[in-house]
Amino acid sequence: MRPITLALYLLVAVVPGTALSATPAAAAATPALVEGQDYARIPSGSPLAPLPGKVEVAELFNYACPACNGFSPLLRAWQAKAPAYVHVIYVPMDFRADFVQYAHAYYAAESFGIVEKSHDAVFAAIHQTHKLPGEGAKQDAAAIARFYAQFGVNAADFQKAMDSFSVNMKTGAASQFAARSQVSSTPSLVVDGKYLVQGQTWQESLRIAGQLAARIHDTGKP
Repeated sequence: MRPITLALYLLVAVVPGTALSATPAAAAATPALVEGQDYARIPSGSPLAPLPGKVEVAELFNYACPACNGFSPLLRAWQAKAPAYVHVIYVPMDFRADFVQYAHAYYAAESFGIVEKSHDAVFAAIHQTHKLPGEGAKQDAAAIARFYAQFGVNAADFQKAMDSFSVNMKTGAASQFAARSQVSSTPSLVVDGKYLVQGQTWQESLRIAGQLAARIHDTGKP
């Protein structure tokens, strides 16, 4: 997890999501991207969930991660303003013991079609109301499943889905995607499986992701 200072949090929290398109004057003022400084190229990289005509922007995250909680509303606002060719996906990481059950819960929620209803609520339950265990705490699959029951699923069925073959396959694919993308911290952004964003602030990371997505869309190549 990336370190975050209070000053940085306040800076990014008060600035609304950055649009991907701009006026000619604003575009001229946008800094040119520098490989090795703004992003790292991922050798033989490819999108995790490719869609025709779309450029994938993947957030590698976990619900227990405090920085992911801080970044999430900025990413959601950015996503709402993104061009139609941008396809934002969420890729839960399980590389720590306190991440595992939440990664499985994300994909279980996806299988039940309740991610949109539950995504922000899970962050709030962990980091605001503390109804769910947070960073470093022992994870209880049954308690997590009971939390998700409020979104119209049976808790026992949800817990079973958390350890299902399909969910284990998806968490395994997410881990392989992270390893291939050279991701070791959360939150991280990967554009079309080809670029790992290396912004120094969250707003900068979103700007870089937008420029990379536009480059791929406009040129048809990385």
